[in-house]
Amino acid sequence: MRKITEGELLDFVSEVGLLEKEHRKYSSFYCWVSHTFTQACIDELKESGMDASDFLGVCVTMNGMWDDNNGTEWHSTEFQKVEEYQELVPEQVIPAHYIKKQKTTEFKPVWE
Repeated sequence: MRKITEGELLDFVSEVGLLEKEHRKYSSFYCWVSHTFTQACIDELKESGMDASDFLGVCVTMNGMWDDNNGTEWHSTEFQKVEEYQELVPEQVIPAHYIKKQKTTEFKPVWE
């Protein structure tokens, strides 16, 4: 098994991620897609012979332009490590004393 390449990772995110568009002008749109890698994603890529285990819990967000004629052109990519934690909320009734929150930190991937 080999490590996933940057191109393969970005192709995967553009296929399975949540795509949002905002109208720009005529048939062009600002667009962004984001996807957080779960164990299911890692297993799916492993079946294709790619190791993406370094990206478990990483949210990948890509920004660019989408056009009816030319398709999508990505301009920037951001990687954020997502960590869940629990916070005590004493004024709420049991069992909701804890709420789940997420914090993100910058993640810098290493490509071969």
